[in-house]
Amino acid sequence: MFLKQLKYLVCASVALTISGGLSAQTTVKLATVAPDGSPWANELSKIKKKIETESQGQIKIRLYPGGQMGGENEILQQVIRGKLQGAGLTAGALANTIKELNVLEIPYLFNSYAQADCVLDEHVIEDYRKLFESKGLIFVTWAENGYRSIGTKSNPIKTPADLKGIKIRIQESPVHIAYWKQLGVSGIPIAIPEVLPSLQTGVVEGFDNTPLFTLAAEWQTAIKHFTLTRHIYQPAAIVYSKKFWDTLNEDQKKILMGEGNKLAPGARTAVRSIEKNMIATLKKADVNVYEPSASDLAGFKSAAATVSAQVVGSIGGQAKAIFDKIQKAKAACGG
Repeated sequence: MFLKQLKYLVCASVALTISGGLSAQTTVKLATVAPDGSPWANELSKIKKKIETESQGQIKIRLYPGGQMGGENEILQQVIRGKLQGAGLTAGALANTIKELNVLEIPYLFNSYAQADCVLDEHVIEDYRKLFESKGLIFVTWAENGYRSIGTKSNPIKTPADLKGIKIRIQESPVHIAYWKQLGVSGIPIAIPEVLPSLQTGVVEGFDNTPLFTLAAEWQTAIKHFTLTRHIYQPAAIVYSKKFWDTLNEDQKKILMGEGNKLAPGARTAVRSIEKNMIATLKKADVNVYEPSASDLAGFKSAAATVSAQVVGSIGGQAKAIFDKIQKAKAACGG
């Protein structure tokens, strides 16, 4: 018992501050489901290097990519509890705690990347920053997963009718669930680390995600078709645990926050600049990539049209106010 108490006191002392400066040494554990070597993991590696350099080694960053700490929902709960000090997570996962983020997942909400960037960075960032903190999270910067599309094992998907009878892995969120239901699909929520074995064993026959994430997670090895529906633009965010944050002094906070959301453009560029290459790589992996026509997409967009009316009111909190703000911001942002 004494040893356990001693271990706790030693760990706790890491967070104690020395007046006017950094602590003796602080270890920050950052987790993500993004695989090692992916643009997301690389971005965290850059942040790690910058923080360790600026703190002169007094802040050590330990990265846990590839779902080492579990799926996104598990990582999120560990961050809130302070077991992990930070994470890079998709808005879909964060929305399980910050329900207003579900608004950003509404299918075909944004008309372009430029419009999405403008709305997120210039119009709703402070609304979300406050909501993050109220749920035990410190918002650092937006990142992104990108536009989600559909991968399947056997049947090519060209219209919603092609989804009939196919078991699809979906992200567990009210917006995703509502959209797939409108498409006539009973989606199956599965954590990221379990998706590939679920595809291999036939628990599911398809999924939706970005070309980049599909390749990074090696899901392309279990599919034959990929349809570029681009139905949901999915931002992500880098966050710290508020429990951890509140133990830090101002010098530590300044170093850990770094440039804040000024990191977003670089993170987005890293993801977007390789999209064409990722689609080409899917094709080289013998995956049939289908670019839907406007008439093909009409069915997917028609199903999406009712989702906002279904979910915005039921989300509660500030969801309706934020949704209305987004609609005005889109007009101001153009695109």
